[in-house]
Amino acid sequence: MANVPQDKRILSIQSHVVAGYVGNKAASFPLQLLGWEVDAALTVSFSNHTVRITGYGRWGGSKFDAAHLEDVFSALDANGLLRQSHVLTGYVPGADALKVVVRAVDRLRAVNPKLVYVLDPVMGDDGRIYVSESVIPIYKALLPRATCATPNYFEAELLTDVKILDASSLKAALKTFHERYRLPNIVISAVSLPTAELEALGFSLADGSSTIPAGTNRMLVCSGSTIVSAPGDPIESVAFGVAFPELAEHYEGVGDVFSSLVAGRFPCYSDPAFAAHPVSPLAHTVELAIASLQGILARTRAHALSLANNRPEMIVPREGESADERVRRLRTVELRLVQSHQEILNPTVQYRAVRFDS
Repeated sequence: MANVPQDKRILSIQSHVVAGYVGNKAASFPLQLLGWEVDAALTVSFSNHTVRITGYGRWGGSKFDAAHLEDVFSALDANGLLRQSHVLTGYVPGADALKVVVRAVDRLRAVNPKLVYVLDPVMGDDGRIYVSESVIPIYKALLPRATCATPNYFEAELLTDVKILDASSLKAALKTFHERYRLPNIVISAVSLPTAELEALGFSLADGSSTIPAGTNRMLVCSGSTIVSAPGDPIESVAFGVAFPELAEHYEGVGDVFSSLVAGRFPCYSDPAFAAHPVSPLAHTVELAIASLQGILARTRAHALSLANNRPEMIVPREGESADERVRRLRTVELRLVQSHQEILNPTVQYRAVRFDS
């Protein structure tokens, strides 16, 4: 039985924090709720999240180097434990460690040619890289090995060399992932666009079921695309977007939860709910992931406001914050993940996917 892949078992290679929810702390609970056995491989172990200027500013812990990760994966393999049906990768701190991840994915694929690999190429956000730039070419080499990738808009720009500014450049970036990397599925987690560009993508302001609420100037768009042509044929794809409102607050770990929800609900084409979706099975996955996230964020925001005596300005990043003020705010807005188990299991879909014109 050592060489038999284990169904609904996922290897999640990401960071770890003691307090809060990022990396594997953000991914494991949603996946377990959805019925997955999660084998969590840690790339770092920190006291709390450290991300760029939104981080706590002080932390403790260590990164794990390439030798450590190689030792972990080799022992798993020797014991017949590197046999997962799915793999999810997130934050990996450096190029050498990322090369070890590449080899681990190749080992898994050798045992299980049907391996589903969801790649979250965690490199940066909002125009700022917070890993070594040496990882960029390695992620480019990993993309053809993936089943689906879930970059944010900035990471998508780094990987496609397409600056995402409007409807046409967003669609160009989606196509580039297919054409350059032969990536079967791509999801760009969120791009902020003005109303005019949303309309250009096919979202409508008309009638009572309007996708774009009246008076809205900008919304976030989570976009995706799936190759539907046969191997060897010219690439044809189905692209879509889900638009939803922006929040003034910043919540860390949202991208990690999103990637875990995409992996946990990755399209099962034998499931009628996915096969019958009017846009695509991947669009159904993304609708459910966005719905769960909206529920988690609503619960988190309500809790944060209760701690802040219903003063919204106290949970929004602001100029001139002292270190202690920032720490207090960050503690207030840590995700309420466990308390949102119903939103993860049974999300209410409010924002529907719209198919993009080619």
